[in-house]
Amino acid sequence: MNPLEIKELGDIIRKVRKEQGLRLEDLADDQISPATISNIERGIPHVRPDKVMYLLQKLEIPMDKLPEIMNGEQRELEDLRFRLMIIETLTDTGRHEEALEQLDAAGIDDGHLLAPSAYFLRGKVLFRKKKWRQAERAFSNGIRLAEQQPHADRSNMISTCYLMLGLCSYHQNNLEKALEHTENGLAAFHPDGERPYTIYTLLRNKAIYLERMGRVVEALKVVEQVWEDLPKIKQMETFFSFYWLKVELLRRSGVLDEAVEICMEGLQIARLNKEYGALFDLWTVLGSIYIEKGDWKNAEACLRLTTGIISEEVQPDRLAATYIQLGLLYMYKEKWEEAENFLSKAIKNGEEGNDMPHLTVALLSMGNLYRARNNIEEAIPYYRRAAQLSKKYRLWDKEYESWYRLAQCYQGRDQEAFYRCTERMFTVKEEMYDNQGRMLQREGKSLLVTFVPAPAPASSLRVHRSLRV
Repeated sequence: MNPLEIKELGDIIRKVRKEQGLRLEDLADDQISPATISNIERGIPHVRPDKVMYLLQKLEIPMDKLPEIMNGEQRELEDLRFRLMIIETLTDTGRHEEALEQLDAAGIDDGHLLAPSAYFLRGKVLFRKKKWRQAERAFSNGIRLAEQQPHADRSNMISTCYLMLGLCSYHQNNLEKALEHTENGLAAFHPDGERPYTIYTLLRNKAIYLERMGRVVEALKVVEQVWEDLPKIKQMETFFSFYWLKVELLRRSGVLDEAVEICMEGLQIARLNKEYGALFDLWTVLGSIYIEKGDWKNAEACLRLTTGIISEEVQPDRLAATYIQLGLLYMYKEKWEEAENFLSKAIKNGEEGNDMPHLTVALLSMGNLYRARNNIEEAIPYYRRAAQLSKKYRLWDKEYESWYRLAQCYQGRDQEAFYRCTERMFTVKEEMYDNQGRMLQREGKSLLVTFVPAPAPASSLRVHRSLRV
């Protein structure tokens, strides 16, 4: 008997026991313990067959009727799978309350084969409603119950719930936790199991978390790992995420010509498929490349184009990226009022979207704007706020830059404040080093790594992509 049949038999036994109003303890005796009954009901395959036969006899389940009963259970199971598919579609189309009502009506208890899937769907609805903590509890329950099932590795429900836990942490600005959940999801993924597309979403998310944490080289390695498999990715949002990631990471690595080439390729595919969200992201990053090339005309054309792309996918955090780029462009062109206008919009969008990485970049950029105009006193509050947010959300690269910029403001003006800033820069580097060591230790790698302090940062301009499911 295969693991699925064993689990189905266990479901039948549990169903009959409950119909008879019996507890595990009521069935237990000198020949079978409550723990053994529980194992049989959960489909644990190592239980002795004679124990299963004994339990069937106690419940008066006739052996000759068992195939018929199991066929009936399989039909019920398939019907329930179909209902869950409908519920997930309701969730994906924004009909959250209807999805919850149907999920409650399904009456799936914790012992059922599909209980992990039910918890996953409940968590997904709560996630869409931005109830992060409640969603986390649902996904954690899904993992707990899936781990108790002998065939859980084939369902990939553990991987899928870890993926969603990572997204919950991401939206609460806890990138380290998001990365940890994602690594757990990758470790639990079964390549021959259900939801095969999950692996690419997990890898996409891992790369974006690394990119947001300033770990560009590691993020680029993840993208290169997937690049050859790109034609296999059926989810268009994930597909274009990898295009955006590769272009952005190449830009940040200074490989601008290759970044332009890949961006053009991605734009062509996105245009042909009318993927407006991807067009928005790729035109934005192309504009940032032209800024770095000093091609102001093409940079402005790209960025102005993005502001006219209308799509439900373009959320405040993605608009913030474009506004930051436009702000920087007009700073270079010394059009100060226009630059200030766009950076103010970027700060507003970062606040509305609770997007700390974008918000800190916008604040740093505004500080740079005032400092470029020699308005040091006006620049300092922006740098200080960027430092506070970066420290709170452990965005070390941005905190380091915030203190560096503050040190520039105080140099020659307030030596005590200047020394405090440089001391804090050193502390941030120490924290970055310690965190790098902890991450390597979790991955089982050597801690003997060479840590090279970053050079004094140039203008901080990072374009970040939002994550959706």
